[in-house]
Amino acid sequence: MNQDPARNWWGAAWVEKMERLAESRRFAEGEEYARTGRVAAIQFNGRTVTATVQGLQEPPYTVRISFDPFSAEQWTRLLAQVRDCGKLAKEISSGDLPLEIQTAFSRADLRFMPERFVDLHLECPCPDWLKPCKHLVAVWMRFAREFDREPFLVFALRGLKREEILALLYNRSPAGAPVPGKLEELEEEEEIPEAIIPVSLESLPADPEAFWSAPALPASPDSTERLLPDADIFDELRNWPELEPQFQQIYDAVYELASLVRS
Repeated sequence: MNQDPARNWWGAAWVEKMERLAESRRFAEGEEYARTGRVAAIQFNGRTVTATVQGLQEPPYTVRISFDPFSAEQWTRLLAQVRDCGKLAKEISSGDLPLEIQTAFSRADLRFMPERFVDLHLECPCPDWLKPCKHLVAVWMRFAREFDREPFLVFALRGLKREEILALLYNRSPAGAPVPGKLEELEEEEEIPEAIIPVSLESLPADPEAFWSAPALPASPDSTERLLPDADIFDELRNWPELEPQFQQIYDAVYELASLVRS
């Protein structure tokens, strides 16, 4: 675990999530990088954390960690859950982040902290094929200090700043919906022009039987067998424990795609 522990529970949760997502050796190396001052020029711009990390060789790597924004509908659900608990809204307004905020996120069907690789966009130009690499871990751990001091960053990473959250919590229309403005901007989507595909019409055959008959199937190849990889390959993969996080990343991405298709 981090030898420079966070003071608040949300900072500790931030560190714990990366410890679960990263491969153990890369997490330990990235933690050391953050602790020994190898992370410099850290910046927070909207939903992206950017920093330079000095590796073993020159020049340093520019690392970026980005989050997908919540939609207007997702923000509306979350703010409704916060409003339903008057104590929660009051404590958030005072700059605190009580544990109950996790329940509000859960009831709004949202994640308070990233749980899977699909929740993040990780960029590092280093040659390490497995992400998060130690440089990404180092930036994550360095940013944990900023997050520990400013809990509202958990909202900013998803698209709304502190003042916008407070305005939406208390400046409501008579119907109780969030004030128009910021959420309406989130609802705007880029319009994709409909593609016009030229269609070439073919004349119908004179013989009705020819029109309704099924077309001839193409000749089958000489062999219809599908070659499967030898089972020994999978036995060999078990000897590479570092591949497990990569497989988990692929699984999460497929799961996310399947969920979108079903919805």
